[in-house]
Amino acid sequence: MKITFRIQVVLTLLAGIIAQAQDVVKASFLAEAWDVDARQHRFEEYKGKKALYLENGRALLKGTSFTNGTIEFDIAFAQKRNFAGINFHIQDTLNYEEYYLRPHQSGNFDAMQYTPVFNGNAAWQLYHGEGYWSAFQFRFNEWMHVKLIVLGNKMQVYIQDMEHPILNVTDLRLGELNGGIAFWTFLGAAHYANLTYQESDNVVLKKSKSVEDQTAVPTGVITSYEVSKAFPAKNLENVTRLEQLEIAITTKITTEPTGLLNLSRISPVRDDTNAILARFNIVSALDEEAKKLEFGYSDKVNVFVNGKLVYSGDNSFRSRDYRYLGSIGFYDAISLNLQRGQNEVVFAVTERMGGWGVMAKLSD
Repeated sequence: MKITFRIQVVLTLLAGIIAQAQDVVKASFLAEAWDVDARQHRFEEYKGKKALYLENGRALLKGTSFTNGTIEFDIAFAQKRNFAGINFHIQDTLNYEEYYLRPHQSGNFDAMQYTPVFNGNAAWQLYHGEGYWSAFQFRFNEWMHVKLIVLGNKMQVYIQDMEHPILNVTDLRLGELNGGIAFWTFLGAAHYANLTYQESDNVVLKKSKSVEDQTAVPTGVITSYEVSKAFPAKNLENVTRLEQLEIAITTKITTEPTGLLNLSRISPVRDDTNAILARFNIVSALDEEAKKLEFGYSDKVNVFVNGKLVYSGDNSFRSRDYRYLGSIGFYDAISLNLQRGQNEVVFAVTERMGGWGVMAKLSD
């Protein structure tokens, strides 16, 4: 009886494992399998493979449902300025995870990029460095094989070398979601072929010492804000006192573990919704007290302390030189002249492109 019971338990466990690992799905490269919205596209033979040519647009594979497992495909492109890659965990046309290659940055530290997309706004200025980008030397006008392994909120990416991951993403910012898969390009074109995906909770991520989980909150980081609704950035012109705006700040929001407040989670970016107020308070027990506030922002900011404008800055892409990225970080600082009791700090943050956010920390 005991042996029979053990056999039944083993069979039950095996059945569960098999159920979690579905068959590999191979995508058809026929027009009816895809929803395409692009400047140009065509299904054709390219360098011996049935392929999709996609120029400045998106091709959604119909009927996909992917959470954890592997996604593999071949890609080829010319040595031109271009952004070409894949979306997954697609919730709708405005919210998904994004991984892409930059042919024009071949060999550079940002040859590839992972970024979440919230409300249609890719945030490569907010998510940068190890865990978000990596160097790679591309082969041009030739097929390259790409594999993504996704498990929970982590992802590893392989290109050509299927033994050693080229990118280790420790925190997929949309979280563990189920959604669709799509190819996309921007400012250029690419060929795609041999797309396969397999849903499985049993994939294995290789250990990597190069990237640590970004879960520990740095000392002094502000982790909670109150924010306004989005409004037109033009309303900030010539404003030196916060009361001139007459905008309510009512919604409480918590930052990501790093202290980053991604404002694209709150609103899409349009001409009439491209600025947001983000407020936190500091209590001082002294009649007069000075504290250093380090902060980062994207793309522009006006800082108000107790209602008065004390700082304005522009961190936009290419605002300082042709290669200036406008990446966010604790790169700016001001001295806060605090009064006894509650003191109010408000960031008025404006977005242009590439990531809408703010982060701040107090130093003793």
